[in-house]
Amino acid sequence: MSQLDLFADAETPDEPPAPLAPIATPRRYLTGLPPAPTPVTISAPPQSQPKPTAVKAALGHYRPAQKNPHQTAFDIAEAVSYAWHHAQGGSGIEVPMGVVATLALWPLRGPDAYLAADWWLSLDDDQLLAAFRECWARWWIMRPDLIDRATPLHKWVDDEKPVPKRAGAVRAVVEAALTRGLLHLTSSDDAYCRSATDVMGALLAIMRSKGAHDALAEVHTPPDVAELMARMMLDVAPLKPGMKFDEPAGGTGGMYRAAAQVMRERNIDPHDFGWSLTDIDELAAAGAAVNAIIWDLGPSVLIACGDTLHDGNLTAKAAQQARDSFARRDELHSQAVFLAALQKVQALVRGVAA
Repeated sequence: MSQLDLFADAETPDEPPAPLAPIATPRRYLTGLPPAPTPVTISAPPQSQPKPTAVKAALGHYRPAQKNPHQTAFDIAEAVSYAWHHAQGGSGIEVPMGVVATLALWPLRGPDAYLAADWWLSLDDDQLLAAFRECWARWWIMRPDLIDRATPLHKWVDDEKPVPKRAGAVRAVVEAALTRGLLHLTSSDDAYCRSATDVMGALLAIMRSKGAHDALAEVHTPPDVAELMARMMLDVAPLKPGMKFDEPAGGTGGMYRAAAQVMRERNIDPHDFGWSLTDIDELAAAGAAVNAIIWDLGPSVLIACGDTLHDGNLTAKAAQQARDSFARRDELHSQAVFLAALQKVQALVRGVAA
């Protein structure tokens, strides 16, 4: 969120007095919501004590003073899981994951963006669904390739016959995620801060049953381990713009999150690289697509879904699907432009005839 500093000239005797500022409306819906973490400027340490964050500090970025964003992500996931099941939302975890993804993707950014939580909880059921649809549609226009891959997380918003208790369960998930501080993790205008943790991965780890984890051979790599591996890998392999990374069993992209963080600390832009990820689980692949937007990995992201061992390299298939997504977006855009021009001509003709 951009913030403007407005300065007015000193009042002259001929000017009327400035109107009194309206009294701030008390926060009604989230009285228990913790305040946003105080931004802390990280100053560069002395040269004799080099630290990985020195480059980040030199860029003038800010980090929210969160002691452990990874623990916060798991706290949010546990609260969402409890809220969903307590409200009897059903066995499908794609709905609560989709709700959290929508809140995380909402385009409002900046130090005060967390205050949007009050607005979310002021919406009735119809308005809530309309906001969800608007958010996904907006991102589909910008990144149809990723939003199409994330279809399992948002196709339910257009269900003609939703489960009777779904609306209440969705509302419970919204409240649980927001009151636990989801927007503190995902609403920063700095991609480095938004990439502090993997909320989608935490949700998948918490909400999926042990049997499903075992059947899919899913293993959640601890974020600290992922960051250590990323530092070791990037220390050994010199990075050059244009290089491409490939993760054949990438889950929700935790290794890529860690790699992008290390890159930004070293003044390297993740946009200059290609990111290819495959996972057999469609929910994990959908979460990776959402994360690619939240973490701002850049324009060259390819998410594939399938069995790498059985189907081999799925990258070519995913690339074609991405091209088809962009072609479909462009075609619909052309049709919309044509219809708008046609309506304008029809309006002019009616005006002449009248």
